[in-house]
Amino acid sequence: MKKLPWILAALFFLSSLFLVYFFLFKGKTVPAEDGRTAILMKPEHRNFALQEMRGFLESVAQIHDGILKEDREQIIRAARSSGGAVVEHAPAGLMARLPMAFKQMGFAVHGLFDEMADSLEAGGSLELTREQLNLQFNNCVACHKTFKIEIEQ
Repeated sequence: MKKLPWILAALFFLSSLFLVYFFLFKGKTVPAEDGRTAILMKPEHRNFALQEMRGFLESVAQIHDGILKEDREQIIRAARSSGGAVVEHAPAGLMARLPMAFKQMGFAVHGLFDEMADSLEAGGSLELTREQLNLQFNNCVACHKTFKIEIEQ
């Protein structure tokens, strides 16, 4: 009878580890036919993720245009529109479906948009913004080479 609490504690601990791995690190994924990792999502989660990526692309285009025009305010507005503040609008349950590597890439993308805006607000150069924009393109390419989004059947 004295072993029962230890056995229950061990089972609780192991099941907690499994849940942490599944929801925090693994997400809801399967290998895709093209060699990438397919993230399985509900339609509304997929629509949100794709809308967010389109927003990233729009921000990148506005930042690029702002660099060409040397319009710092345009760059700051565009960068902020895809920065970390928009993360809180993710629908419930979405983060549990995302593997850790995808989450890390996503947070890096949002963070770099904020860095661009912060840098310019602090008087940083447009050359630095160009370098940051190039890093952002590399983030996009890396993510799209690694992951794809599919609707969960």
